[in-house]
Amino acid sequence: MGFEVTTAVEKMLAMTARKRVIQGSTSSGKTYGIIPIAYDYCLENPRVKATVVAETLPAVKEGAVDIFMKFMHEEGRWFDERWNATTLTYTCLNKSKLQFKSYDSVGKAKSSGKRDLLFLNEANHIAYEIADALMIRSREIWMDFNADSEFWAHTHVLTEDNSEFLKLTYLDNEHIPKETLEDLLNRKKKAELEDLRGQRGYWWNWWQVYGLGEIGSLQGVVFNGWSTIDLLPLESKLVGRGMDFGYTNDPTTMVDIYELNGKFIFDEVCYKTGLTNPEIWKEFKVLNLDNSIITFADSAEPKSIQELKNLGMRIKGAEKGKDSIMHGIQKIQEIDFSVTQRSLNLIKELRNYSWAKDREGTQLNVPIDNHNHIIDGIRYYFNSKDKGLIRQGKSRLL
Repeated sequence: MGFEVTTAVEKMLAMTARKRVIQGSTSSGKTYGIIPIAYDYCLENPRVKATVVAETLPAVKEGAVDIFMKFMHEEGRWFDERWNATTLTYTCLNKSKLQFKSYDSVGKAKSSGKRDLLFLNEANHIAYEIADALMIRSREIWMDFNADSEFWAHTHVLTEDNSEFLKLTYLDNEHIPKETLEDLLNRKKKAELEDLRGQRGYWWNWWQVYGLGEIGSLQGVVFNGWSTIDLLPLESKLVGRGMDFGYTNDPTTMVDIYELNGKFIFDEVCYKTGLTNPEIWKEFKVLNLDNSIITFADSAEPKSIQELKNLGMRIKGAEKGKDSIMHGIQKIQEIDFSVTQRSLNLIKELRNYSWAKDREGTQLNVPIDNHNHIIDGIRYYFNSKDKGLIRQGKSRLL
């Protein structure tokens, strides 16, 4: 079946502002509608450039690119010779280009140049600094997201002139697959049962976000209430560093920990696989990290810690013991903390680090051992801090 114009598409086509913000439920047809709109924009305007951006390259390929290819094949518009698989760019006969990108730094976003149309896919997963660098260089801007929490689109974009908001739900998509609708309605029943019991929990909140397209706060993640900041304040003090060892499948991570007025700031400085201990020390020096601050690492790696000590790093095994994971989590939960916008991997971990559940779906007081490589380093710091092993930090003004 080819592309069908749904109520969702009609509503989006009626938008006229330069910045078009589409918040919606799952299966509301947001992305499936915006990508054809972007392609038709290219067809109607010779020699323009339209860019579709997602948080990571895999997210771009598995999301927007797959949707674009499916749409083009179903419509009989696809020509292999117009597709550059290396740059993920489709060139139309009128020389207009539709490209698919991800950016992991503000510098790369700035150097990407100007464009006529920008589509930020799942914009809530894109750092504001990067999104802002792209938006200021774009004539027309589209963005979509499931609003699992308020973010910069609400606080920054929609407070600016020439912006427009649209909320969509699955009811705006007349062509939602039958199986998807069935699953959605089953989740709706679970949400209604929670509401009837007066226990608005995971399913009730899930339905608010993914069924009704409302702003919510998905339950089940370990850490809530944290925020992101653009830059480290000059008056913040570097108080410590956490490190988790990895190699083949898991990354070696380092995170600098700052304190300002009793609140903490986490700044990701390393997230790489395949690093030997000498390479970790080389990375440490290339990053020009402050070696007067002790780095607290996993004490289960005593040989690695000793080798790094021999190379010159001030490093200690973290205080560990019975229930050290839960103790560290509790300490982090007790503080007020924020994360720098450039800490992309840490932000992703904080969004996904969740409590385990039993077969009945009951939440357990045990975290799932995943999405925690940088978080483990933060735990090592706070476990050691709780033992009084960390001295006063250094102000960035010094």
